[in-house]
Amino acid sequence: MGRTVIGRLRLRGADLDPLSAKLRLEGLLSGAHLSPMGLPPAATVCIRRLVDPKPGVLPVRQFAPRPPPAWDEAFRAALGAQLAHAARPAQGPVPPDAGAVLFLDPSELLACLASDVWRGTAAGHWWWKGLFPSADLTLRVVAEWLRRPEYVPAALEAVARRSEARPVLSLFTRDEAHTLLARVCVTQGLPALASALGAFEEEAARAEVMTESRASKEERVSGSDAVPLAPWESWVPEARAPGLGREHQTLLGVALMLRRAPLEARHAAFIPAVVAWRREEARGVTGDRTHESVHVVTGTREAGTSAARASGVRSEQAGSREQVDPSPLPSFERLTDAPAPGAVSRGESAGSATSAPVSGVASPLLSAPIEVTAWPAHTEAPATPSVVMPVPEPMSAPPELSSPPGLLASSAARFAPAPGRGWGLPISTGLGGLFYLVNVGLFLELYGDFSQPAFPCLPLPVWDFVALLGQRLLGEARPSDPVWKVLALLSSRRPGEAPGHAFEPPEDWRVPESWLRAFRTQASSTWTWNVTDGRLRVRHPAGFLMLDLRVPEPTDSTEALVRHELASFATGYTFTLERGDVPASTGHGAMPLERWLGWLVPYVRARLSRALGVDPDDAEALARTLLVHDARLHLTETHVDVVLALAQLPLEVRVAGLDRDIGWIPSAGRHLTFHFE
Repeated sequence: MGRTVIGRLRLRGADLDPLSAKLRLEGLLSGAHLSPMGLPPAATVCIRRLVDPKPGVLPVRQFAPRPPPAWDEAFRAALGAQLAHAARPAQGPVPPDAGAVLFLDPSELLACLASDVWRGTAAGHWWWKGLFPSADLTLRVVAEWLRRPEYVPAALEAVARRSEARPVLSLFTRDEAHTLLARVCVTQGLPALASALGAFEEEAARAEVMTESRASKEERVSGSDAVPLAPWESWVPEARAPGLGREHQTLLGVALMLRRAPLEARHAAFIPAVVAWRREEARGVTGDRTHESVHVVTGTREAGTSAARASGVRSEQAGSREQVDPSPLPSFERLTDAPAPGAVSRGESAGSATSAPVSGVASPLLSAPIEVTAWPAHTEAPATPSVVMPVPEPMSAPPELSSPPGLLASSAARFAPAPGRGWGLPISTGLGGLFYLVNVGLFLELYGDFSQPAFPCLPLPVWDFVALLGQRLLGEARPSDPVWKVLALLSSRRPGEAPGHAFEPPEDWRVPESWLRAFRTQASSTWTWNVTDGRLRVRHPAGFLMLDLRVPEPTDSTEALVRHELASFATGYTFTLERGDVPASTGHGAMPLERWLGWLVPYVRARLSRALGVDPDDAEALARTLLVHDARLHLTETHVDVVLALAQLPLEVRVAGLDRDIGWIPSAGRHLTFHFE
């Protein structure tokens, strides 16, 4: 499933020709099973030292295509033992005698690398030397984060849990933070936000309104020019802490919004809200959100800057880096529980200055000591991991803040479930074929893949799309299967929230011309139409509605309206219009979501039945062919790996292309990969 890299290999023996032995050993190991059983496909495990489990068994004196089975089995057992005791740097300090370390996915690796570099401990850890030999690790952090921007939101979430978001961001210059933000926006399906911020930067540069605040600069601000709330104010309390520059604050706010409130981050009002906030911030308007005049004293913290440099932060020329206070951020609980500081007088020093409380959430005094949140104690992974995926527990709600106009109202942040939720551990399901439905969404152009990051996706989480469609395609829903809880977790749904609870379906239905190409035939077909209850409906012979539109009462021109609506099908399709009985897809008074599914599901069922060669009226055969497949699911913060049995893969699914590897899904913020054993 992955690749194995051996940093150094030592071979001892008498009367061995070094070159011949090296070539034979390379051939033997290339045919060996070098991946530990049960390791999540997206994981990285570093093993410090591994000895030959059966010395003298490998035939290094003669050519052999693969090792003997006994040696192969013993080697895999040794790998499994190392994996069972592997330390997790993401969960806490690694014991000095640890022989192996494990990162469940690249976001975990990026977060730990950045944290260790800021702390100044990276050079002393043997695994970083193995992963990045002969490299300046401080420069490597920036290079790796810029190279893999799809993992940055999850990595920032990980360092934010340890109250280290601010010091980690201090490793990036202002320009690097700006570039990283643009790349994050593109990979997460928000290129319009990157373009809008780029246009704003150009506009601000021309107008000469973006000026850096100078140390000890004093500015009086009236309440009439109060800065609007940042769009992420309710979900990302870390971004409001003092010491973050605008670029770093925007990067942190956008990235964590994508993790904690993805629906709000992808809402149409989010982009103009971000630009409006940046415009006001660029004007140098600071102060509280009340209508009182306050004095604001800004400055730098030399002690914090010195600490960052001592920890390995690159030195920069003056003006090349925004002032980012590298001291750890206080935890969310500290922010909400801290006493509100008083107003700052003109005579106070920069080190102890603080602004008035922002929207009821107090910022801690800069002079007050801030402790780093203790990491949880290291726990060893079991040799045979297993997990029961729980329904996510409701998280604590953020402070009551007014959302910027146009954004979705939310009374509680969609924070990630608590640590220990079982990311990466295998979950057994009997409905592994449900994940093939993601390819259905891509084929229908409802979502875009990694090659189409700017694709205008359906405003419905792709995992909710899978859940809603799968429940209706299955003849028997199997509510006890853990896959439904997995889909709820991936969609960031809280307990009690149904799939698609925030989705607002359209009131009318039109099948795109591209959807009908699969049903094109040489023979003429009859399309039935009628107007009932003020709605025009056209039914395809395959059993799905092509049109369901609100229209005026029937008149002599109604048939002309029908022909006008079907004009896009005039070329390439041979059909006859006939007026007849066309029942609604759902009963009277159905909810908008049910009505939309009543339009979509019959089409998808007809399309899948045609592609898989099953009777469209046999729901059980369709479910058995496509959906009911035993699988193991490996979940991490950024990966969904579905492991299925190759012997159970129906040829029809392979021919239809429903099992193709999808890779990165921008609108979901995750990789989806199929593996067959």
